[in-house]
Amino acid sequence: MLGGVPVAIAIAVALIVGLLVGVINGALVAYLNLSAFVATLATLTSVTGLAFLVTDGTTLFNLPPEFNFLGQGRFLEIPLPVFIAIGISAILWFFLKFTTLGRRWYAIGGNAEVSRLSGINVKRARLLAFAVAGLVSAIAGVLLAARLGSASAVQGEDNLLFSVAAVFLGMTIVRSGAANIVGTMVGVGIIGVMSNGLNILGVNAYVQQVVTGLIIIAAVTLSSFKTRER
Repeated sequence: MLGGVPVAIAIAVALIVGLLVGVINGALVAYLNLSAFVATLATLTSVTGLAFLVTDGTTLFNLPPEFNFLGQGRFLEIPLPVFIAIGISAILWFFLKFTTLGRRWYAIGGNAEVSRLSGINVKRARLLAFAVAGLVSAIAGVLLAARLGSASAVQGEDNLLFSVAAVFLGMTIVRSGAANIVGTMVGVGIIGVMSNGLNILGVNAYVQQVVTGLIIIAAVTLSSFKTRER
């Protein structure tokens, strides 16, 4: 965009890159049998390095106003990213609940081997799951850049722990012990309010990291207890 590329094309390129990263993650996990944690951590490091190369290690400013509007604009006095997040969540909820592939993803998450013996193509389903995750993550990255009006290689790094905490909180609130869209959205709300509240109170950023870590430990522990009860 800074070089004159139309906003729509630049966003499309960003989404394609996110999709490709998701496909690479999916291939590493599904077809090379790497640990999902190890594979995604490795690509995180590699993509961050590529982002530093693209930006020359600097933060990019002066993005077009029409791009920034995606993150800073409001409708009914509510930020646009909130509506986009709700829309994407509704689509994913419907997909997971009412489509064959969505149910297969839940089955594979529960027990991949049983799913395979049931006739599900586990490798292909996993690849598609990671591809969708990469695409949605790219949307989040675009919105974050638009919201801040700038872009850097490590811009969303703090959100990694927040997203993990939100998912596990959601597992303890709705459908105890199982990951779910509605619970995750509730978890996001709780984490967002907590983070904003700590900022308003002037709590040190390092202390906030400690609090986030404790929340993750508590959420995982509660989720584990709920799973055992099931």
